[in-house]
Amino acid sequence: MEKETLLAKLEKEMGAVPPTLKNIADLDVTVLQNHMNEKKAAYEGEALEKKAKALIAMGVGIALGSEKCILNNMKAAKKAGATTAEILEAFKVAKFTKSATVISSSSLALEWLLENK
Repeated sequence: MEKETLLAKLEKEMGAVPPTLKNIADLDVTVLQNHMNEKKAAYEGEALEKKAKALIAMGVGIALGSEKCILNNMKAAKKAGATTAEILEAFKVAKFTKSATVISSSSLALEWLLENK
């Protein structure tokens, strides 16, 4: 698919083309094409509603600390019918899960500290 077609598809889907994706397309359109194919494959199943998929993606964005992913997936969740309460609840779950990883990833260090206090 040619670059202009991909960018038009993104604009229709997202309301605007994120500058990073535009830059990727300008550098190597196949990278953008592959990204869009991967997204299609991830979202084409029917076991989960679009809203749930957007909330999951938002949660991953929160866990990874990606502001743009958080915003884009929050918008996608809202567009898919998520309420503000649902978005905030998913936000709280993601925030807790991210903080819980701080505890679990510190296991070896905490064991060492106990042995060396």
